[in-house]
Amino acid sequence: MEEKRTYMRIPTRLRGHLRLVPNADEMPLYRETPPMGSTPCAVDPRDPGISEPLFSLLCTINSKLDMLLAMQDRDVLETDFPVTMDITEISGAGVRFSTTEELSLEQPVEAVIVLARFPMRLAGAMGRIIRREEIDGQVVYALDFTRIRERDLESIVQFVFQSQRDDLRGKKWD
Repeated sequence: MEEKRTYMRIPTRLRGHLRLVPNADEMPLYRETPPMGSTPCAVDPRDPGISEPLFSLLCTINSKLDMLLAMQDRDVLETDFPVTMDITEISGAGVRFSTTEELSLEQPVEAVIVLARFPMRLAGAMGRIIRREEIDGQVVYALDFTRIRERDLESIVQFVFQSQRDDLRGKKWD
């Protein structure tokens, strides 16, 4: 059977988190948040009386608060999504991963993928386990995304393109 791909799949080393859901119609628990540092500073530098150094200080404090909130969110994420994933391949259609947990085929799940740690970039999707294989003594699962928000899909596709671009630039110097 010939497989048709809509998205490019690349090898990777990412972490993710997973939770088992009772059925495929379950509402997603993960809600995206803006990437750290992307929230604009609440102070307008054109306001009279605000010096450039003060504006810079306030923006620095704002980004550090974003970082602290992201760290707190990570702890909550690990509680809500108790199954840890070691992702070995990623595409806009799904991921291949290993985990210490035993998962059944066709199991509906919700996954959160950590695309970058600093600044924290996450992508979430609903999906189902479609394949289980044993590779070098390790169980590897294939997760097919069944529902994914447009912004999360775009983040994954951008990650794939950036990874390919970095690989090509690295090969240029080999």
